[in-house]
Amino acid sequence: MTRLLREIETETPEEKAFWDEREQETREFEESQMKRLKVSEWRVLLTLAYNSPRNRYQISEDLGCKYPPVHRATKSLERIRWVEVVEERRSEKNVPTKVYGLTREGLLWLLSKIPVWVQPSLVFAEEDSLGLRRTLAEKDISKVKNLKTQNDIYLHLLLDFDVNRIAKNNTHLFPLIFENWTYYREIKVAQDLVSIMPETAFSTLVEYYNKWGDFLEACKHKFDMLDLFFPYKLYYAYLEMLTGTSQISVYEKEFQQKATKVFRSKQQLKNLFEIFSSKIKKKTAERLQFMENLRSAMLDYQ
Repeated sequence: MTRLLREIETETPEEKAFWDEREQETREFEESQMKRLKVSEWRVLLTLAYNSPRNRYQISEDLGCKYPPVHRATKSLERIRWVEVVEERRSEKNVPTKVYGLTREGLLWLLSKIPVWVQPSLVFAEEDSLGLRRTLAEKDISKVKNLKTQNDIYLHLLLDFDVNRIAKNNTHLFPLIFENWTYYREIKVAQDLVSIMPETAFSTLVEYYNKWGDFLEACKHKFDMLDLFFPYKLYYAYLEMLTGTSQISVYEKEFQQKATKVFRSKQQLKNLFEIFSSKIKKKTAERLQFMENLRSAMLDYQ
């Protein structure tokens, strides 16, 4: 977000450097959102999601492919900040190698791509014009090394995208979510969270880099860093999903038990619950007031 002229005139060199860096990150984020990944880049991104940290030679072995495509893919993904060098060390042959892992931005982008719709030809079409059914019959698309086309990527994301493996392998990126993931699976909350991840991950990136929406409120509660802002968004979306469902009266006890187990599992989550409960109460009161005002207006109109 561009700073006002009066702010620029009074800012210190340190503040200027900070804002210049943030504006550069925002420009890079906007450019990254326009990028359409090649299949080779998808394969590297998924490999690191499931198995990082890995060097380029290890990625090549995992994918059963030659080194050059992996080299180009990692360079491209590193340029848009979706992967990064997490370590530099020497290989068994004493050759300097770079070890790669996902960034928080890269993982959020990947989570935002979980399909929320099913290609109609998989369900309705008599003729498999895209070859999706044939692919499922002939190929094991659960394995990243078998993904050779964009359709393969889509089918993997739709049917075999493994958030459980990603949570286990990338706990350090979002510990407030992934440190509890095994527990969330036990209490049958994990799938609820996965269902709201695509939209939440995308809105997290947009609001974080553009400094609007929930980000402004999260700043007040010191949840302004990306590793905290995504949990802030995800847990709030989860609580809103529970309180906003039309079936809340039928499943009230079950929903309460689940939410209690989630928000009592960590002190930070207890703090978040207090923030969210106040926010939801306020929004509910505003909705009720709107309906009362609308009701009055309708009676006056008559």
